[in-house]
Amino acid sequence: MAGMATFLLTGNPDGPGWPDPDHEAAVEAAAAGRSELQRWSVALRRSGITIGDRAFLVRQRRQRGIVASGHFSHAIYEAEHWDGSGRRTTYADIEFDQVLAVEDRLPVEVLKGRVPAVSWDRLQGSGVAVAQPHDQDLEELWQAHVGDTPYANPEELTAETYAEGDVTRVMVNRYERDRNARAACIRHHGLTCLVCGFNYHEMYGPLGRDFIHVHHVREISTLGPGYRVDPKRDLVPLCANCHAMVHRRRPALTPSQLKGRLRG
Repeated sequence: MAGMATFLLTGNPDGPGWPDPDHEAAVEAAAAGRSELQRWSVALRRSGITIGDRAFLVRQRRQRGIVASGHFSHAIYEAEHWDGSGRRTTYADIEFDQVLAVEDRLPVEVLKGRVPAVSWDRLQGSGVAVAQPHDQDLEELWQAHVGDTPYANPEELTAETYAEGDVTRVMVNRYERDRNARAACIRHHGLTCLVCGFNYHEMYGPLGRDFIHVHHVREISTLGPGYRVDPKRDLVPLCANCHAMVHRRRPALTPSQLKGRLRG
């Protein structure tokens, strides 16, 4: 992935650019382990985005900040403008790997302090490129925010449990997650897929460092309010492929069941 570029997308919660109901539906899909593929306007550019480039979605107007990240799965192409005017505009397809609820966003106030080279108050639309080395500053800030960096010492894991499954009424039901539970799972189980043995760091080098999906053995939507999640028992690390495969069945396959289906 050497040479991967980073771009900022923008979303308007009060218009067609990811209104709140669509955003909350994407949060639920991500919580269930389903990747979100979206077509997104990149009207500020006609070229320069390639498959695999990094993207961050910045919520605008109110409660501003980054609410999602992903990678482009299709280069720039033209299609009918989203406003229905019949005009043409440019789009690129993005597959989100993280989607946060509005209240969990990485606030623009933090972004301005930590990545000041980006004009966060003057983003005129989607497709703004983040220059090096500021793209790495942004990536590190985001990874720290979403909790993808595990603690260094696995022996520090205690018998703590974490509250998950409490329902907050928004446009749809959103199931609360505790990022500490994810970190505790990784401290205990490590960063290798429990089903197929895939390790992102071993395959991709520094790009894959500290990356893994964390799967709820019991689907989070079935947990009652106040359920205390035990990271050792209830959470396991899975690669993106295996995570998608366990959710191909309803109820989801267990990691052991999926492992039994692997073709040697």
